Amino acid sequence: MQNLNDILKNFAFSEAEAELYAAALKLNKATVSQIAQKAGMGRTVAYFHIKNLIEKKIFRDLKRGRQILIIPIPPAELAELLQKKVGDFKTLIPQMEALDTIEKEIPQIEIQESYAGFDKIYDEICHLPVGGLFKVIEDMKGGEAEMHMMGDKNFNTFLTQIYEKKILTRAIFTEELVAQINRAINKENYSIVQKRMWDIHVLPEEKLSIKNLILLYNDKVSFLFPEISLTITIKHKTLFGIINTLFETIFGLAHKIDNPWGKIK
Repeated sequence: MQNLNDILKNFAFSEAEAELYAAALKLNKATVSQIAQKAGMGRTVAYFHIKNLIEKKIFRDLKRGRQILIIPIPPAELAELLQKKVGDFKTLIPQMEALDTIEKEIPQIEIQESYAGFDKIYDEICHLPVGGLFKVIEDMKGGEAEMHMMGDKNFNTFLTQIYEKKILTRAIFTEELVAQINRAINKENYSIVQKRMWDIHVLPEEKLSIKNLILLYNDKVSFLFPEISLTITIKHKTLFGIINTLFETIFGLAHKIDNPWGKIK
């Protein structure tokens, strides 16, 4: 009966329940003690499992005088019962899939009040695939705060990794930020900035005064506040799609500059 036991276990029978059902089938009608003995199981343990099988309607109990006999349902009836359970489960599939969809749509929000939050975001961008893309919205105040926070060395590391992986930066900058980068960035970092892959559109500061920066990548929208060491990252496909549409709308309205890095003396 080993094959029967294995099959029953696949239908959520415990090993003990499978052995008791097989033993009861051989005996047809029997007491708990007789079934336990046939299954090679202690009476107390057998009684516990047989009670469960009665509740599951797989065993029936029949009183005969002072004696209680246990009768297993026929295999054909068991098959119908299991088939019904499968059918009942199938009716729940749409509801279960809906639950899964709802779970996936719950935004994942991460807030960090330390520079570790910035490090994590920059590291995730550096680990985009070769030829990847991230988007940024930034004005002069946000850019100044970002460069001050990172320092020349960390800024150089970030720029180098982006350059080596040929990651494209699609940016909406203010005209004032581009001018400030041209004036203030050191020679080594400026060289990498010039070699990086850029697609930059600009607006006047008066039309894009956010005083911080926003990054879009991997279905994430990250709001960075360098002056107060705060980052808020939201991962949510639908929300990302909305913000990305807004980005592309502004990007299309802004003025494209093909050669932004003509150093201002």
